[in-house]
Amino acid sequence: KNNINSTIPPEIGMLSQLQELSLYNNNITGTIPTEVGKLARLEDVRLNNNLITGPIPTEIGMMSNILHLILINNTLTGTIPSGMMSNLQSLHLSHNRLSNSMLHLGKATSSLQYLNISNNILTSFPFGENGFKELETLDLTHNSIYQDISVILDGLSSIKDLLLSNNFLYGSIPNTIRSLARMEKLHLDNNRLIGTIPDDVLSLVRLRELKLSHNRQETQCFEALTECGAQPYQGGVLCCGGDNGEQVCADGLGVEIVDPIYYCLTPGLHGTIPAGFTNTPYLQVLDLSSTLLKGNIPPEIGGLSRLEILDLSNSALTGSIPSSLGALTDAVVLVRGNDMIRGQNK
Repeated sequence: KNNINSTIPPEIGMLSQLQELSLYNNNITGTIPTEVGKLARLEDVRLNNNLITGPIPTEIGMMSNILHLILINNTLTGTIPSGMMSNLQSLHLSHNRLSNSMLHLGKATSSLQYLNISNNILTSFPFGENGFKELETLDLTHNSIYQDISVILDGLSSIKDLLLSNNFLYGSIPNTIRSLARMEKLHLDNNRLIGTIPDDVLSLVRLRELKLSHNRQETQCFEALTECGAQPYQGGVLCCGGDNGEQVCADGLGVEIVDPIYYCLTPGLHGTIPAGFTNTPYLQVLDLSSTLLKGNIPPEIGGLSRLEILDLSNSALTGSIPSSLGALTDAVVLVRGNDMIRGQNK
């Protein structure tokens, strides 16, 4: 850190042989000058942890040699420039104010391995539109993305870490998740998911972290004819009009017909915890807390010798705590808040 307290001058475009631009951890203000786009040999840009404002210049999108672009922790706005670098391998944009949902990554998706746009204010992301075939890490945590979880998995055949916590993702976890065979971290906590946890999740043999907590909402009641459609409910997913024009959806386990006039919906992850955790021997973190899961705790969980955190608190689990959990001597085990469970909470 050099405590630079100025802007990046436009004259930087005269450094025609520059390959690395590292000005991170300073107090640089102003915008990124468009003249950066003249640096044809530039491969590495690190401007993180400054006070830079404004949009990312469109000229940067035309730079074919850039491999790493790190702009973390500034106050950047707008969107990622169209035609982003064709050889880009890692893109770090977390902790900014990027709000434009139309992210045009262009040819960058063919080489991109790491993409982090967490802690921004995105409302959508072009899942399935670009084909992130080489992408291993996708971090979009702490945004406002309102999209169906089922469309997210398309084109992520190489994904290892899928980090989507703290958004407004809705819908059910699709069975096609089994196709993501390289998955190691799956974070879908603090969203609006409904339905059950498919057994296909347990086919991800490399899985080390599974976070599905805080996927439940408060019960809301709606007038059947005016807010939930004219047809009588016959099972499956039911959606009714909610506040701000957003629909509230629940599957059959979360739908209560109070009388022919009103439907009460309790969206969230329902059903039981799937058995078969012996298929995920590398699991270190399993967080299913604050959901609507019910039934017994599968005793197979006690066989996860690498487990460090097991959080099943604040759900609707019943039965007794399996004695096999006693083998998890190095793990933090939380089962409090399940009023119908018998046994001593750890």
